[in-house]
Amino acid sequence: MPKLTSTTKTKTRPRFLPALLLAALLPACGETGGGAADGTAGTLDGPDVIVNAVTEEVFTVGSVAGDDWDTFGTVRSVDFDAQGNLHIFDSQADHILVVGPNGSLIRTVGGQGEGPGEFGNVNEAIVGRDGSYTVMGFSRIDLLDPDGEFVRSITMDPRTTGIVMGGLALPDGRLVVSQFLRFGGDDEEAEEAGRPIHIFPLDGTEPELLYTAWQLPEEDEDESSLSGSLESGMRMRMSAGRAFEPRLDYELLANGRLALIDSIGYRVKLIGLDGGVTGTIERPILPLPVDEEIMEAERERYRAGEAAVLESATRTSLPIQIEREGVEGRTFANEVPVLYGVRVDWGDRIWLARRGPTGQNDGPTDIVTPDGDYIGTLPPDGLRTPDAFGPDGLLAYIELDEMEVPTVRVVRLVALEPEQ
Repeated sequence: MPKLTSTTKTKTRPRFLPALLLAALLPACGETGGGAADGTAGTLDGPDVIVNAVTEEVFTVGSVAGDDWDTFGTVRSVDFDAQGNLHIFDSQADHILVVGPNGSLIRTVGGQGEGPGEFGNVNEAIVGRDGSYTVMGFSRIDLLDPDGEFVRSITMDPRTTGIVMGGLALPDGRLVVSQFLRFGGDDEEAEEAGRPIHIFPLDGTEPELLYTAWQLPEEDEDESSLSGSLESGMRMRMSAGRAFEPRLDYELLANGRLALIDSIGYRVKLIGLDGGVTGTIERPILPLPVDEEIMEAERERYRAGEAAVLESATRTSLPIQIEREGVEGRTFANEVPVLYGVRVDWGDRIWLARRGPTGQNDGPTDIVTPDGDYIGTLPPDGLRTPDAFGPDGLLAYIELDEMEVPTVRVVRLVALEPEQ
């Protein structure tokens, strides 16, 4: 069963990084817990129980031919609706392709432009289970109905409403966001302890603080900065930062709570929409100490991440110039956090990604329930957490084929079988 805990807040200055850049930033830094658990096998306190996934192929879309509807530019995200339709957001084409359960195109939503129902400078497209859309742009949020028809638009003014940078949508349409930018106003007032998570209404009212996630105490002043304006152009200078900061990640459970990770150790917090911690799920898996081998592996990942950020910056049409500090400015935490990702499938099972032995995102994946029941662990070379979960065991993966052509592969998870 989950262990109840209290919430501790730390006095630190939040860092805001646009979510539209996160995909291009270096991968979240490493982890795999050291030390085997000694409890009963098949429980959270026991050793890993390896399970193998039985899957069946459903369809794959993605074409190298330039005149096919599934010739993708950049597949930013995929989502399923309750009917099993797959919604593919192509940020290069600024549209969403709706694909039926048999892999055929149903319709195209959006398209490049400035008019109602057209997209421009979109950083995220959130798809509800009913098929409705919340399309997050740099200066506006567009709401579309399940047929893709324009409903209304919310202007994002950096001086008043602020600019929302990603998040997830609640059933009532409000957003849960951990990053939004606001310019002008009192800097002291803007500072909040730890890593704040807000409920962001779409009716023009002020965001409400939901929960303050834990954060490692800062060593020095964060030299990341964002300056300028939408009118004159913006300039972002990104600090090299500290590697192995605990990842802040969260997903929505069926009962409205959030499953959230923000710790160095193996700890999942269950957060109610009143901001209270209703429980935690824990395993006795220790974080890895950061040694020279782990630091050098991280430096190599950072160098690759630098190139990816610069490449992404040259492709975007956003009015922003990006600079990033070199690897010589990279510092390191003392330990590698155990967890780096949390997802929730349509059966309300929580998938927890653990870091590998050099701090990379290549460790095993635990599957648990919100009640703290341990289902099993997928091995590092087994089924990976998908880019989207769907009904009836559907899983979608964004992939590149041997010719670097973007594809989306859909499979069905039939069973999780204990390893013999």
